[in-house]
Amino acid sequence: MDVKDAGGEGLCLSGAQKLEVPVQWYAVVIVEIAKAYEKGGAACLSVLTDQKYFQGGFENLEKIRNSGVKCPLLCKEFVIDAWQIYYARTKGADAILLIAAVLPDLDIKYMTKICKLLGLTPLVEVHDEREMDRVLGIDGIELIGINNRNLETFKVDISNTKNLLQGERGRIIRERGIIVVGESGLFTPADIAYVQEAGVKAINAIHTSFWKISMVMVEEC
Repeated sequence: MDVKDAGGEGLCLSGAQKLEVPVQWYAVVIVEIAKAYEKGGAACLSVLTDQKYFQGGFENLEKIRNSGVKCPLLCKEFVIDAWQIYYARTKGADAILLIAAVLPDLDIKYMTKICKLLGLTPLVEVHDEREMDRVLGIDGIELIGINNRNLETFKVDISNTKNLLQGERGRIIRERGIIVVGESGLFTPADIAYVQEAGVKAINAIHTSFWKISMVMVEEC
């Protein structure tokens, strides 16, 4: 399934945070929460596969895919090597995160081509004007994620999204039909409305609140 078309204008990428649960529960919890997200209307699920933060790593993708979840899966990983893209695909990923802050332009170009050959959709994440300009200079980019977290101060400011979508950058994005994904700091309907008005067509990283709710549900079972 093509991630870009998964939800039309209402595409919503639902994410996952570090979850502190007993290891023996983990495989069940992550699958059940994925099913709950899909049932609740999520058009795509963002699955964090970095083993530093999540038990299971890439196997989480496989568990969710084999559980019967049908919506596209985004592999949320610190990708630095092409083998991670191939491996994510074998585990059921439909899309993969490429972070401009850690990848040079040549790697983004190369990995974008690999993704398309494998039928994966690359979501290229930017944090600031410099990164946005770099990514807009690369042909074939269809999804750009704007992360509102400053990597130096870790401060979150959703006005970052609006700033990056103004003027010439916004014009280029609209002309190319690039879908913009809002990331980080989106906790309330007002936050979401703000970035949508700025030009965002999808949202990711609203997961912190979702996970807190999900943990309450797990504890009550």
